[in-house]
Amino acid sequence: MKFKKAVASALASIGLFAFVDTSQGGEIYFEHSSAKEMMLKDIPPGPKHYAVPEKCNLGSEAFIKKMAPVGKKLFNDKKTANCVACHCAPGSKGCGNIGPNLAHYASTLMNAPYLGGQKKTPSWVFQRIADYRVQIPPEYQKEPYFNIMTVNLTTGMLNYDQVCALAAYILSLK
Repeated sequence: MKFKKAVASALASIGLFAFVDTSQGGEIYFEHSSAKEMMLKDIPPGPKHYAVPEKCNLGSEAFIKKMAPVGKKLFNDKKTANCVACHCAPGSKGCGNIGPNLAHYASTLMNAPYLGGQKKTPSWVFQRIADYRVQIPPEYQKEPYFNIMTVNLTTGMLNYDQVCALAAYILSLK
């Protein structure tokens, strides 16, 4: 225990706060002096509704066909969108199983009902990728399962063109 307290003291001298929890067998917990400020920066702004930009013509099969390859690349790019971390899609490697498998999305899940009777449309898919939180009915907003997707456009993780390309890719999965 004396050693752990000495380590905590040494870490405090360089700006890291360490706490020794004697009730848990002397585990050391670390906290940076500005941890609260760092954590607050990670909290995204509130949910935001988005309109599909005019140049993002998700109602056109030709547009979807043209943009789908760009969206597929983003979907699988682990440094940009990283959709593949949670979803599977045709040809994806190392896909996750947290979100639904998006294979054949346009002919299956797109037609399935959503909570609260929301109709799935191309603009619904765009919004889902941009900031899904506005689609969660109030009675489910505190359920962890409904609050795990990334908030892409509201946080600036992705821009409108990237969200459009991803929506086109999802809509191309027949």
